[in-house]
Amino acid sequence: MSAFRTAFKRSGVERPTYPLSVHVLLMVVLASALLSGLLWLLTSDLTSPLSTDPDDRTTLEVIRLSLYAIAGVGGVIALTVSYRKQRITEATEVREATKLFNERFASAADQLSSDHAANRLAGVYAMAALADDWDAGRQTCINVLCAYVRMPYETPPFRHEREAANDPPRFRAVLEERLIRHTVINVVGGRLRRAPVPGRTWHEHDFDFTGTNLDGGNLNDALFLGRVSFAFGRFTAGTIDFSRVRFEGPVDFTRARFLGARLRFTETRFSGPVLLSEMTIAAGLLDFSSAHFARDVAFDGTAFTGGQVHFTKTVCASLVVGPAPLLDFNGASFTGTSVIFDRPEIDAAVLDFSRVADWSHPPVFNLADDRDVLRLPENGDDR
Repeated sequence: MSAFRTAFKRSGVERPTYPLSVHVLLMVVLASALLSGLLWLLTSDLTSPLSTDPDDRTTLEVIRLSLYAIAGVGGVIALTVSYRKQRITEATEVREATKLFNERFASAADQLSSDHAANRLAGVYAMAALADDWDAGRQTCINVLCAYVRMPYETPPFRHEREAANDPPRFRAVLEERLIRHTVINVVGGRLRRAPVPGRTWHEHDFDFTGTNLDGGNLNDALFLGRVSFAFGRFTAGTIDFSRVRFEGPVDFTRARFLGARLRFTETRFSGPVLLSEMTIAAGLLDFSSAHFARDVAFDGTAFTGGQVHFTKTVCASLVVGPAPLLDFNGASFTGTSVIFDRPEIDAAVLDFSRVADWSHPPVFNLADDRDVLRLPENGDDR
């Protein structure tokens, strides 16, 4: 976990182009030039409104007008100095705030790299709190939390296997690590359930869980506006809850492997592109009951070898005017998974199984009425 100790690049503050003394000198030169021009206009025989033989009163008026001009120039110089001081003060405040954020970042990262589980758990909450406060560094904090979940990890044995081993200390470390990883997922879910505020909340940021090994976590009711990736992920055990999640941006499960976990996508809405290519479904459950697919979904190359996949009352309908989505199973192999399409609301959408690689264990279809939406392989049994 030493990677978390890498120093974060500090945000630079643009320095003034010229020193304050140069600005003041420039204003003095301009003031002197203005004053000299004014005096020349008022005293020259060619331009002066005064008579050729001015009296004392007229001379005093000229002097008073000159003093007003000098006072005005002095005021401009004072404003320039105040403006520059304000800029310097603001730049200093920004530097101090950035320094404080970087110190908090370093402290949280150091906690995440600790050998003690309690410190790592505290580091998760510290990094999340920093992401809440630090607009400019929020994506970096999110990247660190996602990277923690992507770290190498093996799911602990089931409870009955641990009890059979009769060696509780042996599994303590991995159980503590599982708790921390689930906490990261739950913390992310908690932030994404809040009402989105532009520039202040986590919704528009990207979440990269590529290659992670997940065995539990709760993301239900979350709203993702950015990119989400679980590509090459392993879902090995436990329950991962995506119920009622809204994926407004792209979501990627390419080459993910489902090896025993239960993933609940009930009432989940996929408004953006969904990549489900070349997955392996060997055990566990994928429940898409009442999920809504608004765009084409490709299960091309996916191996359905075990476990269960439910499409109960799944909705396939575009959110805008246009063609209905296509669920394409090109190159998929159905050899053992119990895939059930129970009264899906597919309207004019199409379930295309015409080019599957293996049809030895086909899905079960319970369509409401219109069978034209179903394209089976040649000589296929729709059961």
